[in-house]
Parts: sequence; C-alpha cells; structure tokens
Amino acid sequence: MNSDLKQLIRLQSIDLAIQELRARIDKFPGISKALDEKLRSAQAGLETAKEKVKSNQANRKKFEGEINNTESKISKYRDQMMAVKTNDEYRALQHEIEHAQKGIRKTEDDLLNLMMEAESLQSEIKTAEVCLKEDQQRVNEERKLLEEENKRDLTGLESYVKERQEIATSISSDDLLPRYERVRKHRGGIAVAAARNEVCEICKVRIRPQVFQEILKNDQIIACDACQRILYDPNNLDHPFEVA
Repeated sequence: MNSDLKQLIRLQSIDLAIQELRARIDKFPGISKALDEKLRSAQAGLETAKEKVKSNQANRKKFEGEINNTESKISKYRDQMMAVKTNDEYRALQHEIEHAQKGIRKTEDDLLNLMMEAESLQSEIKTAEVCLKEDQQRVNEERKLLEEENKRDLTGLESYVKERQEIATSISSDDLLPRYERVRKHRGGIAVAAARNEVCEICKVRIRPQVFQEILKNDQIIACDACQRILYDPNNLDHPFEVA
C-alpha cells in the first residue's frame, strides 16, 4: 500500500476526531454556565419564598399594632363616655367605638388571612429547600461527569495533536500535505474519501471504471475529478487503524 496514502487516511481520521473533540471542548463553558444558572434559579426560588415570609410577618406585625392602637382608642372613648353631659356627645362617642370595632374586625380578618398564608408559605419554603437540595446534588453530579469528560477530551486532543504532527512529518511528498490541507479547508474538513462501487462516497459522483480499478490497488494518490478528495479502497487496507 502507498505509504503516503496510508498516512493520509489516518490523518483524516485524526482530524475528524480533533474536530469533534474541539467542538465538545468549546461547549464546556456554556454547559457549565447553564448548570450554574440552574442552581441560581433554585436558590432564587428559595430566596423568593423567604422574602414572602418576611413580608407576611411584617404585615402581621403591622395589623397587630393597628388592632392594639384601635383598642386603646376604644378604651379612651369609653372613658370619655363616662364624662359626657349630653346624649349627642354620648351617641357620637358610641358611633366612634362602633366604627373602630368594625375596623378591628376587618383587620382581624386580614390578619387571619395572613396567618393562613403563613402556613402555606412555610410549606413553600420547605418545598423550595427540597428542590434546591435536589438540584445541588444533581448539578454536582452533572458537573463531575462534565469535568471528567472535558478532562478526557483535553487529554485525547493533546494525544491526537501530537500524533498528527508525527504523521505530518512522515509524509514523503512535499506537496501532498499542503494539497490535503487545501482540499480539507474547502470541502468541509474531509480531504480523503472512500470509493465504493465506482462512486466517491462523499460527493456521490461516479468514477470512471479504469480509474476506479487503479483506486482499488491503494498504491497511488488518486483524486476524485469532481471534489478533488483523495480516494482509497476501504476494503484493501493494511491495518484497521487507518480508518477511525
């Protein structure tokens, strides 16, 4: 088998692997950020529930203060009733007391609603705490797997880059590597393609029968007339490592 063709087949396999690894590595920061956002969302849910509880407590304290103040006013009105000299003054104070008592009943209803809401909010906090704990565990597990995968990808990339350099220096023809790189650049990253049944597997253009017969030997560099990719017979390889 032509040694340069053999090296180019392996080089193509390595370049595709490098392309895939770099794509995954480039996605790592975004996926990691998404995990952070997921956790922040759960934390925000818990903080929102806690803020609702604080607001509820503040409103309850406010209503309790209003009730106490109104009850103090009622007590003063009753003291004043003992000292009035006319029925009109007495009825006026009695009206103020009734109005104040009505206000107390409304405030007590509002306070009762807040107390019922407080029970619901406590349940909401517990649910948010459980969700946060579950999300923290899930995010930690996902981050661990993600970091392990990224570490493997970086190690694999380093290994492939090293092997690529070794292969590049082993190609005997001076113009073959630049030619490979040029075709790869303009043909979607693929400069070497298998030929089967008199067809280039990538561009699907038919190969002339006599040319295809030469390709089957894998003993020379032959390019596809249509796409300029270097062609080889995948069924006539020296070693399985030549194809990824």
